[in-house]
Amino acid sequence: MDGMYVHTPEPFAKTRIFCEIPFPSTPDDMAEKVYKLVLVDDHTLLADGLRTLLDGEPDLEVVAHFDNGLAAVERGPDLAPDLVLMDLDMPIMNGLEATRLLKEKRPDLPIIILSMHAEKAIVQKAMQEGARGYLLKNSSQDELLHGIRAVLRGNRFYSSLLTESLLDPERVRVQPETSVKLLATLSERELEVLRLLAEGLSSKEIGEQLFLSPQTIDSHRKTLLRKLDAKNVAGLVRIAFREGLID
Repeated sequence: MDGMYVHTPEPFAKTRIFCEIPFPSTPDDMAEKVYKLVLVDDHTLLADGLRTLLDGEPDLEVVAHFDNGLAAVERGPDLAPDLVLMDLDMPIMNGLEATRLLKEKRPDLPIIILSMHAEKAIVQKAMQEGARGYLLKNSSQDELLHGIRAVLRGNRFYSSLLTESLLDPERVRVQPETSVKLLATLSERELEVLRLLAEGLSSKEIGEQLFLSPQTIDSHRKTLLRKLDAKNVAGLVRIAFREGLID
């Protein structure tokens, strides 16, 4: 039987001591330590719900909530967090830039992106900036908790809703910085409209699907043209295909 060899004085000379060294692999194993988390999200209602959920776990504690990336970069490291949950769409400084700056300050700090964006360019850019995980905001509570603990153990974790090909490191390529920043400025509703426009639906058809008036859809289309610097709907369709919004 193998063991750890320890040389000791007589009468215990050459005694073999056997022990099992536990490695944290389950929530129960990790419960001896309480991990400090920082939330960065400008939606107070969502952040409050997350805080209630996470503080209810014996091994997790939310020590701060910031509503913009700049505040997280300036004040977050002083709290010595074990992990940061980072939104992308925020005022003053977005989550991609905040992730990059936090990793410059603390290269060992695990960061999980928590966003509604599932676009290829944005997910891959987050990986390039040093995020250890990427979860969609429609993930289940179980997946969220599992992802947090997986990253705390030193692993990477991505939402089950993201495709395998999207996350394959061999297929990650650098996306144009301007493209990523432009997509990150779109709201969830604007992304929905962009996807449906790219699928060839009219304003009336999109309105029926989203329970909005055709006039509201036209307003969203004009906003998309301006934000994405496209000349017409055909330009929006090309952007949607290029960035993986539709297959």
